[in-house]
Amino acid sequence: MLSLEKVKNELEKYNYTYDNDILCGHTKSKIKWVLPTGIVNVLAFEQSTSYLFRFSSSGINLFPIQGDWNIADNLQISWSEINSFKMKNGLLENEMQIETQSMKIEMKINKVVANNSWVKDNINYLKEKNYFYNK
Repeated sequence: MLSLEKVKNELEKYNYTYDNDILCGHTKSKIKWVLPTGIVNVLAFEQSTSYLFRFSSSGINLFPIQGDWNIADNLQISWSEINSFKMKNGLLENEMQIETQSMKIEMKINKVVANNSWVKDNINYLKEKNYFYNK
């Protein structure tokens, strides 16, 4: 289960402290196939991967999640490597797009997570620090 204590403990494994700079989200889901069955269509989506995102003055860290919100790895992208950064505001989720010389990343960032009010607090904190609009 996702909790603030769990996030803090996982970040310590990578020598990061929690500074209200963490958000959670997932890969953008895409439709894999559609099976028309008359009145109802069956849709199959590609499996999405959950992530924690850390925004700082040096860049963005992407932490893929496995199992019970355990961090599996760490990818840091510095602001100097980012050619384009966009955060599109959505009703329940924001869409984050990052482009570097070698890759394009599209992710969904949760605006609200049940029983985790810190997520909304962190979004507001990061907006104040202007990390969403650094590029």
